[in-house]
Amino acid sequence: MLKRSCSRGRGSEWFKGKRVLVTGAASGFGRGIALAFAGAGCDLVLVDVNEMGLSETASMVENMGRDCLSKLVDVSEREQMEKLAAEVLSEWGRVDVLVNNAGVGVGGELVNIPLDDIEWITGINLMGEVYGTRLFLPQMIARGEGHVVNVGSLSSLVVLPFHIAYTTTKFGLAGFSEALWVECRRRGVGVTLVCPGAISTNIGEGTRAYASNERQGEFTEKYEAMLQERGMAPEKAGQLVLEAVARDRFLLLIGREAYLLYYLRRFFPGLVRRVVTFATWYASRD
Repeated sequence: MLKRSCSRGRGSEWFKGKRVLVTGAASGFGRGIALAFAGAGCDLVLVDVNEMGLSETASMVENMGRDCLSKLVDVSEREQMEKLAAEVLSEWGRVDVLVNNAGVGVGGELVNIPLDDIEWITGINLMGEVYGTRLFLPQMIARGEGHVVNVGSLSSLVVLPFHIAYTTTKFGLAGFSEALWVECRRRGVGVTLVCPGAISTNIGEGTRAYASNERQGEFTEKYEAMLQERGMAPEKAGQLVLEAVARDRFLLLIGREAYLLYYLRRFFPGLVRRVVTFATWYASRD
């Protein structure tokens, strides 16, 4: 149950009939977010490159009695994003909540990662969120109401072993989100940065990994298995995003590991760097 929790908070009635756009909505966390907003009475625009998964999510939303638009879009392509914004605003007139969730992974040390893959992950994880925000924000500002949700990661908070490309995009997204909050606060538009820990998603299936040796590869596989086995259900995590928007929270940490790493880095940054350095060395031994 949503409750009004502060002067800028939103009660459950605020969500009735609101129009929400979610990228990366074909599966995992994106689907969980979409279903949470649909359950609160919102209509959805679902965006992804996975046509089958997108269709499945759309059916779930429609079975909940909500209107739904499905759009096959690569968020890293500026022209596709511009076309998406033009179509959605023409058909629906507005987007009340924008959820920039689409993301991919690239693992490995910098010297092993092809530049093409660095451009690929930057295009989706960072520029895709910049494009979406830039294109849908003006109509929110014009109405003096709206909310932007940017989905980051543990890698928005701390450096993790063999995540340099991913960390670059997620640290960049954290800075982008904080600056956006500063710019939008006076204009009635809220901003939330979501930093989830382990969530049971399929991001590992599309991750491009470049291990220096067998030990590094095993380290990455075990990390991905942990996310699947111990991760929070996407539906539960999606509900937390909904509640963060209702409460107009800037930072949403999901999972115990997110809270732990956030406070460790805040109060003991040198210790965290040394621990990660040791883990990187240990997992890289031949």
